[in-house]
Amino acid sequence: MLTLPDNPCIEKIEHGKPLLLLGSCFSDEIGQCLQQNGFAAQVNPGGTLFHPLAIAKLLNWALDDKQTLRTFPRADVWLSWDLAGSVYAMSEAALLEKLTQLKTQLRKLLLESSHLLLTFGSAWAYRLNEDQSLVANCHKQPSQLFSKEQTTVQTIVDTWKALIDLIKQHNPTISIVFTVSPVRHAKDGLHENNLSKAKLLLAIEALVEVTNCTYFPAYELVLDQLRDYSFFKEDGVHPNEKATAHVWDYFKRNFCSDQTQQVLKEWEALQLALQHKLLYPESQEAQQHNARLAQMKTAFKEKYPEFTATQL
Repeated sequence: MLTLPDNPCIEKIEHGKPLLLLGSCFSDEIGQCLQQNGFAAQVNPGGTLFHPLAIAKLLNWALDDKQTLRTFPRADVWLSWDLAGSVYAMSEAALLEKLTQLKTQLRKLLLESSHLLLTFGSAWAYRLNEDQSLVANCHKQPSQLFSKEQTTVQTIVDTWKALIDLIKQHNPTISIVFTVSPVRHAKDGLHENNLSKAKLLLAIEALVEVTNCTYFPAYELVLDQLRDYSFFKEDGVHPNEKATAHVWDYFKRNFCSDQTQQVLKEWEALQLALQHKLLYPESQEAQQHNARLAQMKTAFKEKYPEFTATQL
């Protein structure tokens, strides 16, 4: 197996410090790992977004009171062209109220988070013919409403350079981490998907060079180091749990401090104890075991009060 060398991040993530993850469904996978391991991680409050400019528009909107998001009705459901379908309401007023709450939440996260982790999924974009603006999601609307195009490397770089400057004005200490999703957008065609991923990689390379941001090689870990369909789900497109665990292990080594990694080792040991199945749950031995587990959980919470896993 080819091995990707470690590349430790200077600014380590720690328990108790807010983290914000935005982007493709791979953000959801890593975000879930962070949440299950006690980190204060918020993942895709505006739903899953794949295109760099869609993610950028969401963040610009969160920091700029003058910007708005586009809304429209699909039958009796109200949606936004600039968000995923998971953000919806049954009236325009209710959706606008949700957007107000989302804007407040995102702005607070951008101001307070120690790290912003961004996963770009595709450079393929869909432009709404009605207003010639890109959409974050087509919401299963007729294809004739849109024009498909591939965003250039320079457009991505220019948009994100300006946005990073804006974010840093609001939160000078935030660390920004870019990654490219290893999920293949097979519906675009395999060759077209490779062209898209290449543009994302080139854009991030340019941004890392000039903005003091970091690149996390999830794409290379799955597609170059693992290189095997046994690490993908049945669709051959999405990495499976085994692949996500491999990426998470690399992430821990390179983005967590030694102290944080020690906390995670203790948490792993506690999880193993919690997962132990008792053969006779009504027995005195089982009751003693459960009492020991309760003591272990209490001791862990007292030792690490910033740990936020729901299992505790």
